[in-house]
Amino acid sequence: MPAPSRLTTARYVGLSLDTGRKAFSPTTVVDLLHRMGALGFTALHLHLTETHRVGVQLPGFEELAAEDAWNSDDVARIVEAADASGIALIPEVDLPSHAAALLVGREHLRLRDRHGTMLEDRLDISRPESLQFALDLLGAASDLFPGESIHLGGDEFFAAPWEDEDAQHPERFPTLVDHARTALGPEATALDSYALFVNALAERARELGRIPMLWNDHVVPAAQHPLAPISTDVVLDVWIRWREWTPSVTDYLDSGYRVVNSNGDLLYFVLSGDGLPEPHGRRRFGLLEDTFAPRRFMGLAAQDVHLDVPPVAEGEPDPVLGASMSVWCDAPEVLGETETLALLDTWLVPFARVMRAG
Repeated sequence: MPAPSRLTTARYVGLSLDTGRKAFSPTTVVDLLHRMGALGFTALHLHLTETHRVGVQLPGFEELAAEDAWNSDDVARIVEAADASGIALIPEVDLPSHAAALLVGREHLRLRDRHGTMLEDRLDISRPESLQFALDLLGAASDLFPGESIHLGGDEFFAAPWEDEDAQHPERFPTLVDHARTALGPEATALDSYALFVNALAERARELGRIPMLWNDHVVPAAQHPLAPISTDVVLDVWIRWREWTPSVTDYLDSGYRVVNSNGDLLYFVLSGDGLPEPHGRRRFGLLEDTFAPRRFMGLAAQDVHLDVPPVAEGEPDPVLGASMSVWCDAPEVLGETETLALLDTWLVPFARVMRAG
């Protein structure tokens, strides 16, 4: 029998680093890992791919990598530093959205909407070739980064609630609807096609000995009895709740999912064209240390509404595995990597303190 995973037996104190948009040198990441270890972090989630850049030379897909991407020697340095610091590395190849850089040379796999418009950053998950491509990328990331967990991505594939009526149309993507109905029957939707895709990736992750993780954006809680429920073996990385009618962390917990708290209102450090992050974890609702708690999930996006999940009884397994900060580099050039990590440190310290206290 394999040893229990640290993801489920030790508290998750994580940091997600956007190495898809911004190039961070191996030396910078090694220094970050040592700092994280000293502060009591347990995981570094590496967001390796993004719309305009692939930040690592994935075995078998080296041609997709940016010129300044990590090579295998760079990754070996990072893996060694993570082991020395007691930090689990969790690689993410983000699919089926944010995928334009991954689809260079595979333009025929890009998704089209009902008007025939190609979406260059989205994978047409209805195609067997698309699934095989995603499975191969998952295997490549697993080969490069040893560990117990792997992140499937899965965010921002369908329209956000504020997008227009055409973007929200239930048959916006005919190939996805047809795929789902062929597999599941006439009542199936594009969301069921997404669930079939995610479940196939999750199954492969388990075959590789990994616990699969997934952003929560498009997960229909199993308790709502979708035709294709996403497996409850998948750990949900809960960052967003857009509207009252979209699922909350409570809905996921009631459905039997385990979750990580990546609260997008309180824990997002974002390099933006609109300005730099405020120091000390200050966002619109105040300082991180004054506003965040380990079990405080987003209640409604940008509304200063939160959901505090009560602790479980002593001795019971806790489905709230921990929490994670996220570094997003939407405008990667607004700050150098050394300056980015110096500013980030003013967030890491209070976050680690809150996690120790909670």
